Amino acid sequence: MKKFITAIATVLAVFSVSSCGKFEVENTATVDLAGNWMCSIYANVDGEWEEYAEAEFVTYNTAANVGTEMWINDQGYFWETLCKVDCNADNLTFGKEGVEYVNEAYEDSLHKIWGGKVTKAAVTAPGTPTTCNKIEFFLSFNDDEEEYGTTYYVVGYERTGFPEDDDNFIWDWELPTL
Repeated sequence: MKKFITAIATVLAVFSVSSCGKFEVENTATVDLAGNWMCSIYANVDGEWEEYAEAEFVTYNTAANVGTEMWINDQGYFWETLCKVDCNADNLTFGKEGVEYVNEAYEDSLHKIWGGKVTKAAVTAPGTPTTCNKIEFFLSFNDDEEEYGTTYYVVGYERTGFPEDDDNFIWDWELPTL
């Protein structure tokens, strides 16, 4: 009986040791574009940028896990934006000028998203001295008052997780020329 118990214990020990191999967790293909973003939104009104809205956007990987597409989601904070957009994970850019992206948030809604980019370590968070990544892109909607009539400039910083930065938006961005 003692030999039988020793044999079972040996087999169990071999299986338990062999199953404890180190598991390597890989990043997604769009890891450098992904994040929670505290964004200020400006609207082009008569050729001038005007402060328009604040929203938290999220960017993340698609199920295909490729470096050429990602999701942009405003979680219902702004226009119920949920679009799968083109991206280039190597140069941290996304969206294409002139392309209409299907908005999965609601029926018959299309968005144009272009000029998107993430710049690493480009911003200091407004509530803490934390250095963050910056996101910026242009956005327009087919269901705006005039179809694609207003261009929005979305710019923000990656959420830090510190309470001092949550819901704290920056409004003194350098704005692009029109």
